[in-house]
Amino acid sequence: MKLIGICDKDTAVGLRLAGIKDLYIPNGNLINIWNEISERNDIGVIFITEKIVEDIYDRLYDYRLRNILPIIVEIPDKKGRRRDHLDYISNLIKKAVGVEVIK
Repeated sequence: MKLIGICDKDTAVGLRLAGIKDLYIPNGNLINIWNEISERNDIGVIFITEKIVEDIYDRLYDYRLRNILPIIVEIPDKKGRRRDHLDYISNLIKKAVGVEVIK
């Protein structure tokens, strides 16, 4: 299973340093990128910036309801964590364990 990232150029540099080779930087073609990624079967984890999650939230929500893999990890971009952003993984932990993850 592969690790991939969907992010801006600056975040892509950090992900590449972390060893992620498949990186997608949307330039107005985010829907095309998401359609391509959502059809792949070789992806285990997708790292995606919170800003991009907001842009494709409905598609991402539907995808999560229908698929177990890949795991989608929402990460902050270079500007930091967004205050109004709802972290999906933290919500899953809270539902499963009953404890809120401190941010």
